[in-house]
Order: sequence, then C-alpha cells, then structure tokens
Amino acid sequence: MVARQNLKIYNNNSNQEFEKLLNDNLTNSGIVEHTIVKGTIEKIEDKYITVYCIGAKSSGIIEKSEIPQSELDTVEVGKEIEVYVERTENRDGEIVLSIEKARRARSWKKIKEAHEKKEKVSGVVQNMVKGGYIIEVEKIFAFCPSSQLSDRPIKNASEFIRKPLEFLIIKIDPVRMNVIVSRRAILEEEKNINKDQVISKYKEKDIIEGKIKAITSYGLFVSIESLDCLLHSSEVSWLKISNLNDMFTVGDTLKCQVLEIDKEAKRMSLSIRSMYPDPFKTVSEKYSIGKEYKVKIIKLTDWGAFAELSEGVSGLIHSSEIKHMQKNVNPKSVFKINDEVKVKLKEVNTEKRKISLSYKDCLPNPIDEFIKKYPIGTVCDAKIVNKKDFGLFLNTGNSEIDIFVHYKQLSFSETSKDLDEYSKNDSVKLKIIDIKDGKVNGSIRALKKDPFSFFETKKKGGVVSVRVVEIQPNAIKVNVGEDRYQTLIKKADIALEKKDCSPSRFAPGDTLDAVIVEISNQTRKVKLSIKEYEKQQQAEALKKYGSTTSGQSLAGVLGAALKKKSTKKKKS
Repeated sequence: MVARQNLKIYNNNSNQEFEKLLNDNLTNSGIVEHTIVKGTIEKIEDKYITVYCIGAKSSGIIEKSEIPQSELDTVEVGKEIEVYVERTENRDGEIVLSIEKARRARSWKKIKEAHEKKEKVSGVVQNMVKGGYIIEVEKIFAFCPSSQLSDRPIKNASEFIRKPLEFLIIKIDPVRMNVIVSRRAILEEEKNINKDQVISKYKEKDIIEGKIKAITSYGLFVSIESLDCLLHSSEVSWLKISNLNDMFTVGDTLKCQVLEIDKEAKRMSLSIRSMYPDPFKTVSEKYSIGKEYKVKIIKLTDWGAFAELSEGVSGLIHSSEIKHMQKNVNPKSVFKINDEVKVKLKEVNTEKRKISLSYKDCLPNPIDEFIKKYPIGTVCDAKIVNKKDFGLFLNTGNSEIDIFVHYKQLSFSETSKDLDEYSKNDSVKLKIIDIKDGKVNGSIRALKKDPFSFFETKKKGGVVSVRVVEIQPNAIKVNVGEDRYQTLIKKADIALEKKDCSPSRFAPGDTLDAVIVEISNQTRKVKLSIKEYEKQQQAEALKKYGSTTSGQSLAGVLGAALKKKSTKKKKS
C-alpha cells in the first residue's frame, strides 16, 4: 500500500493538462511559420551565420550565400536582421530560417500592393527569352511579352537590355509567384494624356498643319504634334484620286482642316477638300472644253502629270496627251514640279469627278507641217530606218514623222517575201498614199506598172496565154502578160477529163492557153480555166468537123485538132 501511494497516477485529466501546457508553450514562443521576424546575429563563420529569434527554442543557421555581396561587409555579431521562418522545428529540433526568402516575401508584398493600386514599378530588362523579356522588379524576376515592351515594333531589342524602365503589373499568380508586366500600358497612358492635351488646343473647322506619317489605300495618317490623325481618301480632294501615292509622299507637310473631334476615343478627323468649295459646282462656269488654260504641275507619275487649274481644281495630263506622235511619254522627262504650262481642256466628267487636259494640243503638230510639204500623192525619196515582219519604216530626213510601207505595198505580188529585197539604210522612192490619225502610209509599188493592167482590155470568156512558174499539189501558178501578173489555176480547172487534172502533168516554163472565167478590176482578181478552154476547142471541133454521128469519134477529131495546134505552137 505504501508503494502505491508514492506513484503518481496519470488519467485522462492529466493528459488534457499536458496537451494544454504544450500548446501554451508553442503559442507563447511568438514564432509562426511562413512569417518574417527579426533575429540577432549570434555567430559568423566561413559559410554560415547563426541567428537567434526571440521566442524560438533554438538558433537558426543561414548560409552566407543568401546575403548579397554588397551587404556582407555590414554583417556583424549583434546586428539585427529580418529573416523568414520556413519551419519552427525540423527533425533535429532546429528552427529553419532564410534571409533570401525574407527579401522575396517583402518584394512580393510590394508587388501585390502595386498591382492592387495599379502603381508603376521600376524594373531592369535582364535578357530576352522566347516570346518576351525577363524583367527584374523588386528582386523578383517578372515576364514582359514582346508586344508589351513598346508601343511600336522593336527593331533593335538589345537597346533595352540592362536598361531601367517603368512597368505596370498586369497579372500575378500568388501560388506560382509568377508576375507579368507591361511597359506599353504606361506609354499608351502617357500618350492618352498627350492626346488630351493636343485635342484641347483645337476645335472643329480649325486650319492646321501636320506631317504625313503614313499612306494607305484608304487615306493618309497625318501627325499633329504627337497625335496621329486620319485624313480619309474621300476627304483629300473633290476630284476622284485613284492612288494617293501618286499625290503625296511620307514626310510632306500638309495643310488641312479639323473635320471632327472625338474626345472619348481621343481622335481627330481631318479634311483637305472641306477648305475649298466643290469645284464641279462652278467648273462649268469658269472653264470651257476646247479652250487653253495656264496650269501648274503639282504631281508627276509614270503615266501622267497632275496639273492645277486653280486652288483645289486639278486635272490629269495623260502620257498620251504630252507629245504628238508618241503615246507613252514619261512625264518626268518633260515636266518638273511647279512648272507652269499651257494646256487644253479636253473633258470634264462630273459623275466621275475627273478633268482631262492635253499638253500636246497646245503645241505645233509635226504632222501638219508634213502634210504641207508632202501631201497625199507626193513622190519622194526616203531611207529605211526600221524593218519589221509586216513592213518598212522610212524617213525623208527632214521630218520626225516616219512613213510606213506595208509589205503588200512593196509589189503587186503582195507577199511578205518581198521584204527580203530591202535592208536598213537603203534609199528608195515611194509615194504618199494616206495620212490619217497622225500616221503616214506610203507605197513603193504605186510607182510600178500594175501587171493587172494587162486585163484592162480583156473580158470574161476571152482566151489568154500563160506560162507555168510553179507546180503546187492542187494548182499551178502561172504568169500572165508582159508584166507577169501571177494567179493560180486550180486542179479542177486544169483539164476536161478528171484523169488529166493532175498539176504534175506540167513543168515550169510550159506555155498554155486558158479562158477568163471571172474578172474584177476592183479587187484585181482574175480566174482562169484550161478546162473551159478545152470545152471551147471541143465546141469548135464539133462545129468544124461535123456532129458526133458523122462516123468519126469525137476523141479522134479532137485529138487530131489539138495535136495539129500543138505542133504549130512548138514550131513557133
């Protein structure tokens, strides 16, 4: 019994008392995990420092590498520093502390506050990565997408590296401690402030000056101080302009009028044409088609020149209206900007809002001088200046006008082979046969005797002698008359009998008789037939030697008659 009295009995009440005592001890320590507390440096070694925090059961050991190099010299025993409590007790019963995490925690707190309050933060661009840049903000690495570093395309990314800039925190992830920042948001905000300042200076209908910043298919972007304003293509001119690049150049200074101001969208719309009355309301009163006017060249293109009749009223001198005898003239070889020239008003199209002008109509036309000197019918000497597959170009030597001779006008044979007889720089005699639309046509064959004149006294049904010059598969080519008019006798017209219709029966040089079956002085065409000649001979033989019932065969009669005639021809 005595022994029993000396033993302390632990029951359920005793366990509850122990648990309460343990909890009170931990609570009173004042150390809570994942918080920043102050600690005192107790000991400094080569690689570690020992820090004691009030309320902790033991001191914590921290690696020196967590301390920035610039702060190592200030580390000394007894100095108070801030540390982050990772764990109040590890396996060995020691507290786990971190200086680096304390710094990060403080930085993260600042970043969270800046994000919530939408405040600017300073950051340094450390390096480029895929899709953007790494930015160090409050000793924490943040990500800035490429599209958010600037408000315009970046040509040289290296100019931003190691450069301190201001950023706006646009997104954070507390769990992963990810931060996304934007510099563009700040630049656009500053721009909006500048836009408000610019817009406040102007009101609608004000006349202002700006520089052309960009040219697009739908209009011009004009910079007014720091504000980019749109001048729509429909507001450039009362006249229709097909291509703005033909009228304007980036960098040009432009005078225009404020058409509309949108303060909410921070935009201004501009206009040039609103400064002038619609010219088409008065153009018919001021200008007359066919009259000459003095104009100023304001724009040059590859296909024409724009000329100003009066302020706000301009027309086009097309390249075909610059020089006589030339359709595609480069305007830059004739005009310069601000040149004052005389033009003729050719056309005013109210519906399309176009004015057409002619420069050449105010200049002497060389064709008029040519006609005075070389009227139609004139025979002149000229030199071949160019030779083409379709004819010759010749020049008399005292005019810029060339005379064209088509190959059909070289000879009466009307074949392109006649071109082979001519070479560049050859001098020939020709006749002017036509002048039309500024073009002069000549003829060499007009000075030669027409071989067809042989048929002037001939009539349909008449008989002519021909000489074979060429054998063709289905015809023979023959010369007729002293001047050798050439024509074809087709296979069907060669003989009366089909078996004798082969062109190969003949040879070049053979002389034959044929009948004129068709003749046209207008087209200079004649059709000959040996077959018809044989028919005539048959009819004459029948008439001379009797009918087919006389007892002698027709073939015998014709054969004798034709043989007798053929013998006579050979003797002659």
